[in-house]
Amino acid sequence: MSIFGKIKKGLGIGTAKVHLEMPSQISQTAKEISGTIHLTAQSDQQVKSVKVRLVKKTMIGSGDEQRQETRDIESLTIGEPFEIKADETKTMPFTLPIDLGNSASFELFGGTLTVSSSDRNEKFEVIANVDLKDVALDPSAAQAIYFVDPTDVSMMD
Repeated sequence: MSIFGKIKKGLGIGTAKVHLEMPSQISQTAKEISGTIHLTAQSDQQVKSVKVRLVKKTMIGSGDEQRQETRDIESLTIGEPFEIKADETKTMPFTLPIDLGNSASFELFGGTLTVSSSDRNEKFEVIANVDLKDVALDPSAAQAIYFVDPTDVSMMD
């Protein structure tokens, strides 16, 4: 491999592409998120690990002092290390258990009141990271995810 090829590989150029396939809307009461990761190699690669994370991003502060705080909610490592050949695609299904723990229901005046700590400043994302051997910038894919009221069927995919 030429020096230019080694530099490209080290920077993650021409190594692999990641595609994340999953619903964008999930019920607030869901206990898991299921999807599929498609990894397509552009050259022969050694995959050290594949990790899926549910991340919560919250805007904190106001005006010029606003910043984004990112926190992992759940994560999952899929399978064992493996090799993938150029132009090969590997499909990896996953089920990520989740527990948002952000709502509570109470009986009140003959009905049910659900209180949620969900905030308009909160956004959720599922991120798939593929750790490749000898690559500084590993490929990844991310998808925004929205937790919707399970009684509002029109909002679900």
